[in-house]
Amino acid sequence: MIDYGIMDKNIYNVRLRVVYYARVSTDNIEQNTSITNQVSYFKNYISNIESWLLVGEYVDEGISGKNTYNRINFKRMISDGIRGKYDLILTKSVSRFARNTIDSIKYTNILKNKGIYVYFINDNINTFNSDSEFRLTLMASIAQDEIRKLSESVKFGLQQSISRGVVLGSSNILGYRKRKGKLIIDKNEAKIVRDIYNMFITNEYSYKKLALLMNKKYNKKFDSSSIKRILINYKYKGYYCGRKSTIIDYKSNKRNNYSSDKWIIYKDRKRVPIIVREDIWDKANEIVNKRTNKRNRAKYRVYSINYNKKYKYVVK
Repeated sequence: MIDYGIMDKNIYNVRLRVVYYARVSTDNIEQNTSITNQVSYFKNYISNIESWLLVGEYVDEGISGKNTYNRINFKRMISDGIRGKYDLILTKSVSRFARNTIDSIKYTNILKNKGIYVYFINDNINTFNSDSEFRLTLMASIAQDEIRKLSESVKFGLQQSISRGVVLGSSNILGYRKRKGKLIIDKNEAKIVRDIYNMFITNEYSYKKLALLMNKKYNKKFDSSSIKRILINYKYKGYYCGRKSTIIDYKSNKRNNYSSDKWIIYKDRKRVPIIVREDIWDKANEIVNKRTNKRNRAKYRVYSINYNKKYKYVVK
């Protein structure tokens, strides 16, 4: 643990056990190069200071900085710091450390109470200094606001794409290939989709049984969920369906799922070519809805019976 008496001294002249924290938020090639450069930079930085000893390195790759929930090595670093394994953390900037003001202040204060400090090199903020918390709050707030602006920008872009008729969502849709915002039919896969619908509307197959049959027939890996997702996908009957959900809290990435009456749905055979006849799609979804309602009623009845048994009420 660092002696508090050194706070007025130049940290470069103090014997310190130093670690560094590096993070990138995606796994693409450019970001992989970025993480390599960050690691090289920190190692060179520390090795050029005689009084410092590199005792650890913590790197999170392909993880967002919105919060610390999934940052395994960040949390390990904090835990190691609490156990007194190092004296100082070097990190590139406040936005690399945490893009959430609460997290930034929370963890730097936890470490500071243990006599451990953080140096944000690009921002020139060192928690050794008395004004660091004010400056850190300011910088972290700016970083957090950037996330908010980015979230709003993405949301606006999605709305504009919808208004232009661009087909949003995954490009990996069985039966289609996406090209320039439009869907193009893959004839071989479209045959599988039609087969699923034609067999399902006989009402002789459960999702699981149909999945097993399709796996054997086409050497695919379907399960009950994937079969149901195919059956309720509006695109197969030539309709665009979007705005099923929206992000309501950019900090936690919490989503609000809209009820079906608020979805954007319209026929668009130009950008979404039809694979399954509309009457067949409608019949399949009628069966899906009946099964869903039946299952929900069964679940409710089981709940009611258990509830009434617990509280000694009689079901009439």
